[in-house]
Amino acid sequence: METAIDIRKRQLAAFSLLGGLLPVNVLADDSNASDSQGPITLVVGYPPGGATDTLARLLATHFARQLGQNVVVENRPGAASNIAADAVSRAAPDGRTLYIGTRSNTIHKAMYSHFDFDMSSDFAAIALLARMPNVMVTSAQGPIASIGDVIALAKAHPGILTYASTGVASDTHLLGELFQRESRTKLLHVPYRGGAAAMVDVVGGRIDLLIFSLAGALPYLKKGSVRAIAVMAQQRVPLLPDVPTMEESGILGVDLETWFGLLAPSGTSPARISELNEHANHVLLHRRFQSAFMTQGYVAPLTPNTPGTFANLIAEEAERWTSLIRERGIKPA
Repeated sequence: METAIDIRKRQLAAFSLLGGLLPVNVLADDSNASDSQGPITLVVGYPPGGATDTLARLLATHFARQLGQNVVVENRPGAASNIAADAVSRAAPDGRTLYIGTRSNTIHKAMYSHFDFDMSSDFAAIALLARMPNVMVTSAQGPIASIGDVIALAKAHPGILTYASTGVASDTHLLGELFQRESRTKLLHVPYRGGAAAMVDVVGGRIDLLIFSLAGALPYLKKGSVRAIAVMAQQRVPLLPDVPTMEESGILGVDLETWFGLLAPSGTSPARISELNEHANHVLLHRRFQSAFMTQGYVAPLTPNTPGTFANLIAEEAERWTSLIRERGIKPA
């Protein structure tokens, strides 16, 4: 199991590629900082140490240097990150409170009726930051070695084979439901409050399967405590060259990567959105940042992206996953 010390070492290794700036409260050069502007807060809807949190801290180093402002990463976990999203939607639209959004935020209306924010009208899209392949893992000591094994066991014992998720309506849950639909199998869903607890039970063989982000799974794969049986991506990933894709394993339609994007409260000025988009594209195309991303398992866009293209992605995702939630009868925990 990856300890807090292991997570800290992994993050610091990535930060060293960017000059070793501080990982939490990232300080800008005092000669460039504008006290009147105040600090920028990047809000993350998950606990420290996960894929979204790590990305936010990498991004914070760039913004501190380029904007000449202090940058703070604030973690507000809960409700598959929608507690944080709700809070940011109500923040002042001054460009100083920003949010790292994920797929989970596009389906909040279908899952959580008590949140009244709307991703399309209450947020201003800034830029798609990165994508990340997901990987299906099982205990290294268990009997499952391939997707073929999963399907054979699931069909022989419907509803008995277990798969963990990082929470109801999380990426890991939705992708698991999609896998069941496309493979025509029935698994038993076991939600956890986060990836670390889920991984503990997978390593120990108490849970059969977990679909997890590549960044979250890598430390356990390197230690040999879990086995990767397929990646959910359109092609094999360089960090796991021997692991087949779902399509190569015979399952079509589940090659969907996790994505991360930068948003601001609606009403933020177009000039500020354009400025933040320019800086986001600058970091994503920078060689050192690309190297840091690759080390952590992220895939950054290879060309500049616009607020409009990211807004279109959010709309498409909302339609796709809301439909799946209704089809599968997914309800809040």
